[in-house]
Amino acid sequence: MGQNSPARGRPRSFDPDRVMADVRNVFWRHGYSGTSMDQLAAATGLHKPSLYGAFGDKKRLYLEALGRYLAEIRTQLAAALAQPRLLDALGDLAERAIDIFTANGPNGCFMMSTAMTEAAGDAEISAVVRGAMDSLDRALAQRFRGAIEAGELAGDADVEGLARIVVAGHYDLSARARAGYSRDELRALAARTRELVKKLGGLSEA
Repeated sequence: MGQNSPARGRPRSFDPDRVMADVRNVFWRHGYSGTSMDQLAAATGLHKPSLYGAFGDKKRLYLEALGRYLAEIRTQLAAALAQPRLLDALGDLAERAIDIFTANGPNGCFMMSTAMTEAAGDAEISAVVRGAMDSLDRALAQRFRGAIEAGELAGDADVEGLARIVVAGHYDLSARARAGYSRDELRALAARTRELVKKLGGLSEA
């Protein structure tokens, strides 16, 4: 080809990260089934053929949005659990969750608010949801094992059980955030979860 020949294809004239943020917000507000391609096109300012060409069909768009959300959550989780003291780690985790669940209105957790109703009938979405839940269980159980080694928890503390308590509290925050509970109400609920962990885990604050 000569030097003056046009390049193959057309360069993207949009920011994929911004587009996916807009896509996620629409799914977050309306759910997967309640969101149409027309709504996604309107929110992103792109024509439907452009969305299809860049990201695929509605399900591909949703899975991309869900994957990006979960990647952000894993980063937030790792940062919170890196706190040296267990109660600080659990408090930081709750505060980060509340920030995310209330940042753009009473939306709750993106995964819980949009994927759970689809998971029962869609094996691909179900696998993503289960993987995310299992990952959270493992990360918390590992953090509790670290607290036992540091002498913060009793040596016979049930790390898997404590992890499930925190996970249940996490998803309860999501549901209540979506129901319109205030940030102060959510913080109070998170504090009760930490108190339960202290009691059942024999936590020492020395």
